[in-house]
Amino acid sequence: MRFLFNLAVLSTLTIGTAAAQDRVSELDDDVNAAGFARRSMPLRIGAELGMGLLATGLNVGVAWGMVGLSAWMMDSADDKPGLLAGGLAVGGAYVVPWLIPAAFAGGVYLGGRLTGGRGSFGWTVLGAYGGVLLSLGGFLGAWALHDFGVVDRGVLFAQPDWLFWAEMLTIPILSTIFAYERSDSAATDRLKKKRKDALKAAEEPMMFNLLTLPF
Repeated sequence: MRFLFNLAVLSTLTIGTAAAQDRVSELDDDVNAAGFARRSMPLRIGAELGMGLLATGLNVGVAWGMVGLSAWMMDSADDKPGLLAGGLAVGGAYVVPWLIPAAFAGGVYLGGRLTGGRGSFGWTVLGAYGGVLLSLGGFLGAWALHDFGVVDRGVLFAQPDWLFWAEMLTIPILSTIFAYERSDSAATDRLKKKRKDALKAAEEPMMFNLLTLPF
């Protein structure tokens, strides 16, 4: 019985070391957990930005399409517009826009994943919504400064609409990519620690006390 117990302990240690080596093998192969080759950070960030903007564009297109379809249904209605038209209007104007950060986060995550990134989807979503809240906070703060007479309205809102929306999107874009890359760095550091621990365990004698224990 004691022999079987010691054999089970040895098997557990061996399996645990092998599993750790399997998890950290992506460091040696320079890939992520999905098997995609790990690219340089500039290339990875470019893919994250491109996929994020693509996902956001699709999301915005859906929102505008819903609002446009709702307006067409209301104009075509002979009597009061139906519930569907009202739902499309509310969804396109209020509900779907709040999904834009999630869509952007999904695009950033996919772009990073396809280029060998190891970032967390959860942290990427938090980065997207955190950036949106931060940009909205800056806009509302600027509006408050105008209301209190600190900043003149003509100076504050003299910029073109496209420049205003570009500024509003810049912070969420940067915060989303930053969150993904930060979680990618943390995941890589964890893998390096696991590899270091696995190498340390492999260097220690596996049969440390088995020969001295009574069988």
